[in-house]
Amino acid sequence: MRFPWNKYEEQKLERRNTLQMFITNDCDLRCRGCFARNIIGEDKKNMSLEEYLKTIEIFLKKGGKQINLLGGEPLLHPELKGMIGINRKRGLKTTIYTNGSFLGRYVPTDFTDAKLRVSLYCKSGAAKSAESLPTTGIPFDANFMVSGNTDLGELLGSAEYVEKNHGCKTFFISSIRELDNPRKEFFDDTEITMPVLKYKELVHQFLEEYTGDMAIHVSKRGVFESTTTAADNKCRFSNYFIGGKIIQCPYDVVNLKFQPDYDFGERHCQQNNSCLMSKIILKPKQKYS
Repeated sequence: MRFPWNKYEEQKLERRNTLQMFITNDCDLRCRGCFARNIIGEDKKNMSLEEYLKTIEIFLKKGGKQINLLGGEPLLHPELKGMIGINRKRGLKTTIYTNGSFLGRYVPTDFTDAKLRVSLYCKSGAAKSAESLPTTGIPFDANFMVSGNTDLGELLGSAEYVEKNHGCKTFFISSIRELDNPRKEFFDDTEITMPVLKYKELVHQFLEEYTGDMAIHVSKRGVFESTTTAADNKCRFSNYFIGGKIIQCPYDVVNLKFQPDYDFGERHCQQNNSCLMSKIILKPKQKYS
């Protein structure tokens, strides 16, 4: 199982201190693989704009550079455009994680200086999820969440579909949960996870057979190592929930491991050689020919 380096060129990563803000508990789906499923609840509560702004100001003082907006379904938040505007005025990069169901409520200019990352996974299966996305002309990156039932045809088909029908330039491949956590807490919690070696083999097969032009981002999850970016010994992520609840590591969210504050200068996890949130970025070499 050799990596197809003849087809791709790895890009160097830019590290940013990132706060993932869960701005709403409201969601139209109940995905088994949702890592925030144990904290969202049923109240459909939204974060106020006042709380959001206060949190952003604290984040900036901690050296923050990027905000990821999640939920629930962030496109259901009535103040989403205002939040994007707050980030823009403060020079923060913004990425919005969405299932894509409500893209039709927006226009491209609503997301000026923000990126959309649409997850292709739910109870119906990722391939069907890709085909059900509304055609709006709003650019987005696709994020395929691999489960234990994912096969190569489904993965390739989804990539080809979003590239052809939605003009996607970036395709993420990720696992529903981390693949290399010695504590096994998240491992045991997620029954539909693909085993480590099978995940690695599936990604290799995809990279070998994919013939499109999208940049491919692959979640490392302790399986893939970068050849261009040295391992980082600092935590670059934290998670903020409505009401001031904080969990530093995204992989501790499912187990509700709250803490009083967050710090980007330390590692609060199991101290692996590299962060499991990291990834590798591959661009097809024909882009450089």
